[in-house]
Formats: sequence, structure tokens, C-alpha cells
Amino acid sequence: MRGCSMGGPRTFNIELQILNEIFTGGPERRSEVIRDTGLIGSLRWWYEALIRGVGGTACDPSQGPPCEERLHCDACELFGCSGWSRKFIFRSREESDKTLKVQITELRRMEDVELALLNKTLSIIENYGAIGGKLAHRKYGIIKIKENDLRDFTLEKSMLQGYLRREGPHVDNPNLKRFIFIKNPNFQLVKRLKNDCRFLKGSSNRGKRYFNKDPPGSRLFAYANEDEYPRLCECAGEEAKTGEEVLGGLI
Repeated sequence: MRGCSMGGPRTFNIELQILNEIFTGGPERRSEVIRDTGLIGSLRWWYEALIRGVGGTACDPSQGPPCEERLHCDACELFGCSGWSRKFIFRSREESDKTLKVQITELRRMEDVELALLNKTLSIIENYGAIGGKLAHRKYGIIKIKENDLRDFTLEKSMLQGYLRREGPHVDNPNLKRFIFIKNPNFQLVKRLKNDCRFLKGSSNRGKRYFNKDPPGSRLFAYANEDEYPRLCECAGEEAKTGEEVLGGLI
């Protein structure tokens, strides 16, 4: 099993190829410097969507009370909250050849299911999503995984049954079960989604819920509320892969 350890905290190395720019915020809102905080925030966003999709809990302080200490959701168990620290240190370094080297080092022992969930999250980002801030920007966030020490940690339904048990504050969106993913979407399909699924455009206090990416890695992903999702699937048509298909037998 991969991961560097001499009997103490384990370190897992991940190497990403940046296929376009990654935006992670900054004082001048530019993307030249990749910041760990922005990467962690994006990784957590996808992790939360995955956790909700497999039946777990994930909070959203912008929509309700935040988690605190031991009364926390399944997502905060790994990523931390007030009074409950994150289980790992995250470090990244960008190389001159557009390679991003990431190290995840344990602060507290991470369970195999947590490492498997992180591995699945990275796989979803690589194959269907994007990483970093400004997800709505067409040219940001597409990556390819070159090396991944988490690859040996495979997520199985039996692992989740003993892990997803926390009852902290939580919300049900974004939920990976209610995503659609389309590779190489054409202009007419994107136009149809925007016109026929206007709920994807968001509202004054919530951002839009569809993301269309230019080549390389041309793709579209979107998510909906439970009552909206059948309409989203109908508009997307047979070209789309549903969140349940991406989750496989995990639900």
C-alpha cells in the first residue's frame, strides 16, 4: 500500500498535470500563484458533494448553523470545523512544467474509508469536474492525475455503512446524486440547458449551478435540487452521465 510512513504519520504524494490555469484566489484576484487554501476549499466542495451522494452529512455554514467540536457532520470529521481540527496537512508546489505536486500528511490517523473517499473525489475532479476557484470560468481548473498514492484505497459500500453516522448540521446540496456530466458538449446542448433549465443560473444569493469548460478536457457539469433534477436529466438527454452512474454501486 502506498504512502510514506516510518511508524508515524503517513504522507501521501499526488502529482497533477495542469491542463489550463488553476485559480485559487489572491489579493489581486489573479491566478499566477496556486494557494493551498483555495485547493483545499475546492477539494472539500467536491468531497461534500460525494459524501451527500453516498448518504452522509455535510454542512454549509452559509445556509445554517456551522458544525462545532464533536457534534459535526461527516465531511467535517475529515476536513475539520470549529474545535475539531482537520486530520491532515495539505501542501502543494507548482513545477515549471505545469506539474502540481501535492502532499497530504496525517495530523491524526485517517481511516481507510476517508482515504478512499479522497481518492474517489480526485477521480471525479479529473474525469468530470474541475479544481480551484472560479469554477464558472471556462478556462480554469482542468487537471490530469499523473501519480497518486491514494489509488490503492478503493471505496466500497460496506466501508461507508460503518462510517457515515454523524448527525451534525447539514444540507442536501450540492449532492453528487443530482449531478449530470457531459463530455465535449456542443453549443446547441449548452444553449438548451440554459434556456430550458433556468434554475441552473442561480439567484442573487446563490451562484449558478452549471459549469462549461473549454478544451483541453472539454466538459459540462451541473447539479439541481431534488424537484428540479428530472427536468435537468430530460434536457441533458442521453449524452449525459448521471451522478448515480458516476457513483456506481456506492448508493
